Amino acid sequence: MKLVPLNDRPLLEKAAALADAAGLGLYAVGGCARDWARGRESADIDFLLSGDAAAVIEGMEKEYGGRHQKFAPFLTVRYFSSQGRRLDFAGFRRETYSKPAALPTVSAAASAEEDLKRRDFACNAMAVRLNGPEAFRLLDPYRGLEDIKSGLVRVLHEKSFADDPTRVFRAARFCGRLGWRLESGTRELALAAVGAGFPGLLSRERLRNELVKILQEKDPLPALEILRGLGALVFLHPSFVFDRSVARQEGARERVAALAALMGPAGKEFVEGLRFSGKETAGILRLAAALR
Repeated sequence: MKLVPLNDRPLLEKAAALADAAGLGLYAVGGCARDWARGRESADIDFLLSGDAAAVIEGMEKEYGGRHQKFAPFLTVRYFSSQGRRLDFAGFRRETYSKPAALPTVSAAASAEEDLKRRDFACNAMAVRLNGPEAFRLLDPYRGLEDIKSGLVRVLHEKSFADDPTRVFRAARFCGRLGWRLESGTRELALAAVGAGFPGLLSRERLRNELVKILQEKDPLPALEILRGLGALVFLHPSFVFDRSVARQEGARERVAALAALMGPAGKEFVEGLRFSGKETAGILRLAAALR
């Protein structure tokens, strides 16, 4: 089927023309395809290319100004326009994990379909072709569109949460944001991963980043409720508690402070354990003290 992008058409058409000139296939991948399939605009556009992104990035900089940053181990280039727009360009990739919670080893893949196989959830494992005779064709090898229609978050394979336990927190965040539910098999895999302690193998920084993303949601409580049901909150802190007062705060740092205030004496240890900068930690603790 065809899926026509619902926003940023001039930018997408420029990127497609540059990819055409370089002899490359270009796709919009992940969250933007999910959002367009839901009939929503998406500010989060990531690009997938069949080869080296250098020529496309050079053309984008000529058209829109800005700069880029290479992440060679991950075969990714991040482009920032002169207006501050961030876009990620990546070649087809595959990932392997040496052990649970390890960062992946990334290597080149042969196709977009193979690249999509490494994604977190089926609803995010979709891509829209942007150039060539099949422009706007939806690539959906893992039935993500079915999950979108059913309101489900589903992993692609049984080792997904072991490979990357941050997916436990991401799954809760997507369910909370979209009002969806965990697919039954995915929920069982998440419970098994939590029972095996895999989220505890993540660095404090990675856990903090997942918590901050949840707290940046319009209403973080549905995601936190899902994590409580999975038994995963203990990995953030053994005394982790929350209530409606957290959602009443504006901003992620303020919500961290509200959580710390609810934890009483354990709040200081919780905040310090999140490994913010010293200045941020001190500021959060002052906010927490004012909320008690």
